[in-house]
Amino acid sequence: MDDVSAAVATNPQLKSLWIEDNELNDRDAELIAQALKQNTNLQVLYLVGNSNMTPTGFQKIGAAIYDPSSMNATESCNHTCWVDRVEGNELCMTPQWRRNRKLYQLLSTRHLEGSNARHLNAELGGEKFTIKLVPKVLHCIKHYSSDPDYSSDRTADSSKPLSITFELMKTWMVPELYLNTIEIMAEE
Repeated sequence: MDDVSAAVATNPQLKSLWIEDNELNDRDAELIAQALKQNTNLQVLYLVGNSNMTPTGFQKIGAAIYDPSSMNATESCNHTCWVDRVEGNELCMTPQWRRNRKLYQLLSTRHLEGSNARHLNAELGGEKFTIKLVPKVLHCIKHYSSDPDYSSDRTADSSKPLSITFELMKTWMVPELYLNTIEIMAEE
């Protein structure tokens, strides 16, 4: 398995890989997860029949696909590959759409805790840089919610886009954004 995961990590032009009934275990799952973090070409990975791989192994692979620990962790996940037997990993989505969906899910989960502003301030750094990102974050929310093909696939526990937007407008960088706009207008 070391050779296979090393090959996948080199990002070959391989689009689909079937590793069925090979008695893969959790250590192999860890190698696959590490390889997936480096790969942007593999679109489908089938692992059916690997009965020695426990839910822990699939969780490791799942973390390579979606890591909600931070916005940077979510961004650096593999958005290209669909892996069977990994929950929350939808087939027939573009990498861009998978990425948007994961970011929206992260914002939605944090919204349920009322913690988006705190997390975004901590993750995005200094005030001047963060102010420039406010429109991009709001655009991410709008983009996901307005796509007619996928807006209906939000899970029941996902927050509504307007609710997330309201939370951010109420608590995150709005006074700073307003002052920054006034300063820019004064310079003109």
